[in-house]
Amino acid sequence: MTEIDQAAGVLANKRHILVFTGAGISTESGIPDFRGPHGIWTKVDPEDFTITRYVSRPELRIRNWRMHLDGERWGARSGVRPNRGHDAVAQLWRHELLSGVVTQNVDGLHQAAGVPDAAIAELHGNVKTVHCLDCDASWPTEDVLKRVDAGEDDPHCEVCGGIIKTNVVMFGESLDESTMSRAVEFMGQSDAVLVLGSTVAVWPASDIVLRAAFEAKPVVILNQGETEADHLAAAKIDGSIGELLPPLVERLVD
Repeated sequence: MTEIDQAAGVLANKRHILVFTGAGISTESGIPDFRGPHGIWTKVDPEDFTITRYVSRPELRIRNWRMHLDGERWGARSGVRPNRGHDAVAQLWRHELLSGVVTQNVDGLHQAAGVPDAAIAELHGNVKTVHCLDCDASWPTEDVLKRVDAGEDDPHCEVCGGIIKTNVVMFGESLDESTMSRAVEFMGQSDAVLVLGSTVAVWPASDIVLRAAFEAKPVVILNQGETEADHLAAAKIDGSIGELLPPLVERLVD
């Protein structure tokens, strides 16, 4: 029996699968992960992604907007597209086999592949929108980048003059309560969990998977390398999501 056979057996006849995704599902779209040999933390200091440093250092905000403008692979103007992994998740949605998608990613590629916003809980936010830290006014990120393009190195809020940032959760910020509640709701409605490209190591996001396992819901993991939840998995597939998820999904939608 292959790993795909085993995973398909666990998920057979499940009609409310919770899909939980991490950085590994988007690497095949060209977005680097964080901790890998070519990850984001090899290029920038993680301390520069703390909210305290972002607010206190204008030069970091200037660099941040410039990286978005220049099309860094994780940025708002990167031009990245969904890959076969995202398309396979969308196929599950079209066949009404999902309770929802809970993602640690901020790239919006699940939506681009066809899963609606209402079916997604983006735990760490989304790079496509911006908000003011003082008055909470918000805009599409592209609107702000047009201002940077026109010469504003460190654009501020047009309403109150406050500091603005993308809706990506930085170190030192709390997760959005309504988004976390939606994720818990998806988990509660699920009858199985499919983990894709996550090491299930970052709390509190990882708690969604742990809760499901505690409630005796079967967990299937597809990831390159070990995860913190391997001991909880009813089935584990080690390898490429883009290569291995589509045949698994074909088995489930037949």
